[in-house]
Amino acid sequence: MHNYHRNVGAPSCAFKVDIQKAYDTVDWDFLKSILHGFGFHSIMVGWIMTCVSSSSFSVSINGNIHGYFGGKRGLRQGDPMSPYLFTLVMEVLTSILQQATSIDSSFRFHRKCEKKRIVNLCFADDLFLFARGDVQSVKIIMDSLNTFKDMSGLVPSLPKSTVFFCNVPASSKMSILAIMPFEEGLLPIRYLGVPLIATRLLHSNYRLLIEKMEKRISDWKTKSLSFAGRLQLIISLLSACYIYWASVFILPKSIVKELELKMRGFLWCKGSLTKRKAKVAWRVVCLPKHEGGLGVRKVADVNKALMSFHIFSILSGRKSLWVEWIHTYRLKNRNFWDVPIQKNICWSWRKLLRLRPIIRQFFWYDIGNGEKTSLWHDRWSNICPLSSYVSPRQMNQEGFSIYSTISEVVVDNRWEWPDAWRDLFPVLFQSSPLTLNPLKSDVIKWKKVVGDLEPFSTKLAWDTLRTRGQVTNWHNLVWSSFSIPRHAFMSWLIFRRKLSTQDKIQLWNRASGSMNLFCCHLCKRDMETHNHLFFECSYSNQIWCSLRCKAGMSHIQGRWDDIAAWLVPRASSKSALVIIGKLLMAATAYYIWQERNFRYFNNQLRPPEKLEEVIVEMIRLKLHSFKFKKNDRVKKILEDWKIASVDVMVAD
Repeated sequence: MHNYHRNVGAPSCAFKVDIQKAYDTVDWDFLKSILHGFGFHSIMVGWIMTCVSSSSFSVSINGNIHGYFGGKRGLRQGDPMSPYLFTLVMEVLTSILQQATSIDSSFRFHRKCEKKRIVNLCFADDLFLFARGDVQSVKIIMDSLNTFKDMSGLVPSLPKSTVFFCNVPASSKMSILAIMPFEEGLLPIRYLGVPLIATRLLHSNYRLLIEKMEKRISDWKTKSLSFAGRLQLIISLLSACYIYWASVFILPKSIVKELELKMRGFLWCKGSLTKRKAKVAWRVVCLPKHEGGLGVRKVADVNKALMSFHIFSILSGRKSLWVEWIHTYRLKNRNFWDVPIQKNICWSWRKLLRLRPIIRQFFWYDIGNGEKTSLWHDRWSNICPLSSYVSPRQMNQEGFSIYSTISEVVVDNRWEWPDAWRDLFPVLFQSSPLTLNPLKSDVIKWKKVVGDLEPFSTKLAWDTLRTRGQVTNWHNLVWSSFSIPRHAFMSWLIFRRKLSTQDKIQLWNRASGSMNLFCCHLCKRDMETHNHLFFECSYSNQIWCSLRCKAGMSHIQGRWDDIAAWLVPRASSKSALVIIGKLLMAATAYYIWQERNFRYFNNQLRPPEKLEEVIVEMIRLKLHSFKFKKNDRVKKILEDWKIASVDVMVAD
């Protein structure tokens, strides 16, 4: 439907058909007949029809449920089996249309549809029909719809269906609308959840995506969520808002920036981001946890990885109608890496082609018989692609072409390069010979950063394309399945030295011209720094010295670096004492920072003994969710923590 907004080319029309109460009106006898027609075993058909026909319904009146009655037709929406059954029903419409267009020679296909004989596209009850913009072609489609309606009980909803015209004369329009009395529509429209448009997408077309994310954030603003809680919602829900769009379009930079601004604001401010509220740069937040980040994925990196799947589909020849259509109308027997970016191609295809310089280095062929791998275009060795230094003319002079394959230059597992190239391209003669396997086909794979070839996946592509950071030695100490999320988040901030302690505030004040001096709110003596607060301050050190024996760390002094240095080498261990030590370190830091804020903002004071009780009770509650091995050593530890029984397996 590219250039549908322009009156050029062959007259064409497309129909977006809304089926009236699609799932609720499927005829059961018709469903049973097509199940038998598709070759399902009679026992299986009986099971399916029992599931479909044994449902009963009730009516809700003023909030009260009244009565149960059986149905006579329809599929239950929400039943996981219903979409598959409805797809089989719609497949009958496809067969009717294909038969009608084959029998009647007067039917003319929509532009760029004839070679693949595309008349309809259907996803569940989303139906699109295509034809040339002439009366006879539309009449054949309408007759097919009426035949399908009589067979299945599915009726097109005329008020909700839409027709789109491209370069169709006014007289033909009126005749077509008389046959199919649909409302004439204008692009863009929503189809399969995203805008369908004939030109490039504008910022306004993405407004729906932005509003979806804003709506979710506004629902969570009033809830008392910790940083860890907001982080989990960003990873699991906010990121899911754009995933589908990112798998269909290459998102503009302005939209990527706006989406990430929404997520940053929610993480640090529960809403709109305000100045100096972000404690850590977003590029660091988007690093994996083992590289010192929070595991949020950058929108642009995810977008590139998801779009690379489409390129993989084209290169591997994945069986799908879209891939077949691309090879027929876009590639036209050319190699994907060789297709030029023309001015008149559609916006989405142009964006996909512009990804080639970024990802071409990662798509490599694992050579089998060498018959599918292009000698000139594809990557199959470190000397590739040959197109970067061998010209098409040089290929032709030696009896090759830009369409030659690997199998043409490997004979008896030896290279058969032309002698004339020995001085021109010595690297070809220095490369290791290939061993062809006539029983194995060439396979397109993804090359990782370390050099290994792996079967393609979007996760692997993201891990290769993403921004990388330096691996930290403390990530296992902070993040584990045993940690308390809000305590782990606080420990992460401490390791990154990103808490707003008084030494940092003083630097900000100095930059703004103010020279106010502050001391620690816990001990009232020294300047408050990360090292002082955790746990060199007399207040916090008293708490640490009182609790450290409960984790077998009596010999560890109250310095954050000393505690971390003892725990980091043991961070991967599932020993009871190590797990308790990690919990104790994180909980103590969390509640000391909480106490500092209570004193700073609310002037609320708690003695160290009270804070010790809170920390011990919190860790005890967490330990109740574990299950330890039964031995004398663990029994002694549990007695120290006054725990009788626990439920999740942890090694001793």
